[in-house]
Amino acid sequence: MSTGEGEQFMANQSVIDKLVQLCPDGIIGVNREGTIVIFNEAAERLFQRDDNEVLGKLHITDIYHPPDVARQIKKLLYDQEHGGKGRLDEVEVEVINAVGEKMPIRLSAALLVENGAEVGSVGFFHDMTARKELEDELLRRSITDSLTGLFNRRHFHDTLKHEMERSQRYHRPLTLAMLDLDSFKPFNDTYGHHEGDNILRLVSDTMRGSLRQLDHAFRLGGDEFAFILVETELDQGLMAVERFRKAFNKAWPSKMAYLGTKLTPVTLSIGLAQMGEGERSDKLTMRADLAMYEAKKDGGDRAVKARPEIKDG
Repeated sequence: MSTGEGEQFMANQSVIDKLVQLCPDGIIGVNREGTIVIFNEAAERLFQRDDNEVLGKLHITDIYHPPDVARQIKKLLYDQEHGGKGRLDEVEVEVINAVGEKMPIRLSAALLVENGAEVGSVGFFHDMTARKELEDELLRRSITDSLTGLFNRRHFHDTLKHEMERSQRYHRPLTLAMLDLDSFKPFNDTYGHHEGDNILRLVSDTMRGSLRQLDHAFRLGGDEFAFILVETELDQGLMAVERFRKAFNKAWPSKMAYLGTKLTPVTLSIGLAQMGEGERSDKLTMRADLAMYEAKKDGGDRAVKARPEIKDG
């Protein structure tokens, strides 16, 4: 096909209309006033709307979440940062469909100009839902302990740093609790790793049942666990972990009763430390750990408050 034939082919309005409808991405065009005048089949599927309820009736702000995103997009079309003036290349935004569901979109757009005058704009809406779900799942797996479903050690360090910075910024208390199972190795040796795993899952279930929405629970590895108690002073934290410890002591004998009556007692040693002014995360963790070791030395099955400072002996 020659250049002239190609130009003539592309100038055919019916061909352009077919290409618009065949595009796998949603295509939405608006006039100068922002009213939607192009809405292809992919856009119908994406937004769960028929074109007859959209064309000439809906404003472009009706599909963005929040609506003022449409004005921000229009402003970006006039600067040079995203593909040059009059163009917008692959900007991530959120839109909302007919049933109120929010969807992540990668948007590319361009102004439409005729005889030097702007007459509207057109946008290509690529649905990022599947990709975002995959990214979220990969992130979840990377920060989650596979056995218990609690957050893992990696996420513990990131979360503790974040919550300590937030607490220092807003001058709010924060308490860290480090937990370790008493007599877990004898239980494991007697009944096997499968039953030991059941105990670890029971710890995690009891932790989740004891948490407020703003708190965080972690399995650090083996039979070590941790709580980050947000906006919680030391004495409040002590009461919270005591409720958790007693709930575990009440739950585990009945949960493991099928193993027989002569069960090796499995209990919890817990150390708590409240964040000090300007304290680093490693020092806070060490103080809570030392308090947990004190609980073990005193016979276990108890919670101990950490000293304000780390001392020898």
